Amino acid sequence: MAIDSTSADRPDHALVLVAHGTDNPAGRRVITDLRDLVAAQLPQVRVLDAYVDVQQPALDDTMKMLASEGIPTVVVPLLLSAGYHMQVDVADAVAGHPAAVAATSLGPHPLLAEVLADRLVAAGADRNGPVVCAVAGSARAEGALDAEQAASYLQEVWGGPVSVGYLSAATPSVAEALAGQPGAAVASYLIGPGFFHDRLRALDAVVTDPLGADARIAALVVDRYRTLAGR
Repeated sequence: MAIDSTSADRPDHALVLVAHGTDNPAGRRVITDLRDLVAAQLPQVRVLDAYVDVQQPALDDTMKMLASEGIPTVVVPLLLSAGYHMQVDVADAVAGHPAAVAATSLGPHPLLAEVLADRLVAAGADRNGPVVCAVAGSARAEGALDAEQAASYLQEVWGGPVSVGYLSAATPSVAEALAGQPGAAVASYLIGPGFFHDRLRALDAVVTDPLGADARIAALVVDRYRTLAGR
């Protein structure tokens, strides 16, 4: 259930964090924990979570509610690359609300690379060893470009070589990217645990935790909100 962090000073502005959605309870907690971290930094804004698949409340329903109340809204996707959900689901939902605007996808971004590097260290990865940046994948060309950029950002803060492996819709797969790289670690470029992360855990490799409810991610969301809300 989404919380409402409205204060009496500014009850007519909203921030919607939109995620894919998952059946995994731990994955769901990551999103609500991020929502709470963001709400704590924006006490005068209604901070809500919404989803494009699997979970409720659906993004479309949330945007219709806010539009009916006439509340100016900033949508900040917790999606890590361009793709169908950004270009269709988010775009269509925002188009139905005349006082709404959407930020670009959360990634790629240098801050996310810093979080990934910390996850690699925590997992015991060799600081000078190879890494496969495991991304969800998209059939759209923009998604592949974003994946390569995410790997490039990680390369800047990691000692060893970084390549990309996909969990769906594109090649090479994560398993294919690992082949021929003995000792390579897998950086889980996912927000939280769920179906894709379970597949990574089944690999014979060091696999990091997902990005998770990191304070740096919450700060990035707040920055996106403030930039758009100030326009």
